[in-house]
Amino acid sequence: MQVKSGVTFASIGAIVIAMFGASVAYGQTSSVPFSITCTSSGQLCTPIFTTPVTTGGVLQVSYSASAGHCSNVAAHFLVDGVELAVTPFLTPGQTSATFTLSPVSAGAHTLGVQGEGTVSGCNTGTLAAWGGSVQITVNATAAAAPIPAPGLVATALALLLAAFAYFRRRSA
Repeated sequence: MQVKSGVTFASIGAIVIAMFGASVAYGQTSSVPFSITCTSSGQLCTPIFTTPVTTGGVLQVSYSASAGHCSNVAAHFLVDGVELAVTPFLTPGQTSATFTLSPVSAGAHTLGVQGEGTVSGCNTGTLAAWGGSVQITVNATAAAAPIPAPGLVATALALLLAAFAYFRRRSA
């Protein structure tokens, strides 16, 4: 309902919501570069690259292979030591699709990324080193807005009702 002053009840409601805040979800993406020299023999590289992540339940990852690679590599994604996804073999400089590794429980976790080589380019049967960057997106719920003091709520409600009565009387 539009009143003569140009103020709508929706805009008054928006002001009240802005006064008291709201809990919203947000996403945060970061890119973490890494380089691993493999100590294993064969195509599955150890050590595994690990990085801590904290999430509200959603965890998404992708891998960008280093442009300096001389052979193709796949990335295995692990959360707290459990493998949840594997990329196809990527050429140097190629980026994988994004994998959703969730739901995971809210809180702190360890994301692991393990390289796997294949015979191609300079790889003759053993992956010697690999790297690139892992893109990590976590979603969390912002802390709930504090509950305002009862006097503040009563005052806001009284002002809202007074504005309603004023604008209703003006538009009549």
